Amino acid sequence: MPTRTGIALLVAGLCCLAGGYGLGYTELDVLGCAALLAVVLAVAAVAWRPTLELSRDLQPTRVARGEPAVCVLSVRNTGRLPMPRTVVHDRLGSRRVPVEVPFLRPGRETTLTYRLDTTRRGVYEAGPLRWERRDGLGLASAGGEAGDVRGLYVHPAAHPMTIVPSGRARNPEGPADTVVASGAAFHRLREYVAGDDLRQIHWRSTARTGTLMVRENLDTSLPATTVLLDTAYVGYDGDVCFEEAVEVAASALVAAVRLGFPARCVAGGSTVEAKGDAAEALDFLAGLSLGAGPGVSGLAHALPHRRTGAALIAVTGRAGDADLAALRQVAPRFDRTALIVLPLKGVAAPVATDGAVPVIAAAGAAQACARWNDLVGARP
Repeated sequence: MPTRTGIALLVAGLCCLAGGYGLGYTELDVLGCAALLAVVLAVAAVAWRPTLELSRDLQPTRVARGEPAVCVLSVRNTGRLPMPRTVVHDRLGSRRVPVEVPFLRPGRETTLTYRLDTTRRGVYEAGPLRWERRDGLGLASAGGEAGDVRGLYVHPAAHPMTIVPSGRARNPEGPADTVVASGAAFHRLREYVAGDDLRQIHWRSTARTGTLMVRENLDTSLPATTVLLDTAYVGYDGDVCFEEAVEVAASALVAAVRLGFPARCVAGGSTVEAKGDAAEALDFLAGLSLGAGPGVSGLAHALPHRRTGAALIAVTGRAGDADLAALRQVAPRFDRTALIVLPLKGVAAPVATDGAVPVIAAAGAAQACARWNDLVGARP
C-alpha cells in the first residue's frame, strides 16, 4: 500500500497531469508521469512478501520502573529468495519499538536484542510483532503481524524503608493467618508435602494415622504492616503526585516482605496481601490508577474493629481534618500509626505530631521513606 508520502506524491502527479493538459504545458505532463511511475514502481517493489518466522522472548516479565526489560528477537528467512532489510515493530501498550533486521539469505536466522521502555508504571501488553518493508523512497509499504502477546508488569520503584517490630506484648495465640514452619504457638496438624521441614513431623500422629503429619506453628512476634493508599482524584494534585504515593506504598510492602513480616495494602476498595513474596502486591500496585474510590478516612473506617497489627501507614497527597480524625480513631489498634502526605511541593515542617498520629510531609517518595526511617529511629 502507498504510504502517506506515496499518496501525496500520487495526488501531486495527478494534479500535474491535469494542469499540463489544461494549460498545455508538456513539462507538467512529464512531472506528473514521473510521479505516478515512481509510486507504481514503489508498490511493485514491496508487493513481494517475504516468508519469515518471528519469535520473541521477553525477560523478565516483571520489572521495577526504570529497570530494563530485555527482548530477544529471532528472525528466520524460510523462503527461497533473500529477504531484504526489514523493520520489525514491537508494541508496548500504545508505544512502538522499531527493530531493523538486516539482509537475510534463504534459510538463515538472526537474533537481535533490544529493550522496552519501562519508565512508566503500569500493566502492559507486549506484542504482537509487526514486520514492515518499505521501498527506498518510502512511497509504499507492506507488512504483517506475527508472534504472541506477552504481559509485562512495570512495578513502582521501591525505596529503602524500615519496618520495625513492635515492643508491645502479643496475643499468645498470634494472628491466625500468620503460619510459619517454626514458632512459639501450635496451630494445627496437616499432611506432609514435599519441601516441608522434616524436623516438624509429628511422629505420634504419623504412627496413629499411617500418614506423615506435619506440625504447623504460629510466629507470634511477626508485626503485620497495613498500608492505606488513597486513590481518589481529590486526594492528589496530579498524576505525578500519585506516582510518588504508589512508590511509598510499594516501599513499605517490599520492606516488610524482605524481613519476613506479613503486610497488606488497602487501596481503591480492594485489599491485597503480601506474605513471603511481594510480587502479587506489586502487580496490584502496577495496575492502580486515580479514580473515585474512598479516601483515607473511608479506608480507615473500613478496617476491622480489632487489633490488626504493628504498623498502619496511610499515604495520600492531600489530607484533611476528617482523615486525621479517622486515623486517630483506629490508631489504638496498631503499635504505630503515621500519615504520609505527598503534596506537589514539600513543606518546611517535614514531621508534625497530631496526637497519636505523626504526619510526614515530603516532596517525593524517597524523601518520605527517609523521614519515616528517621521517625522510627532505624535505618534499612
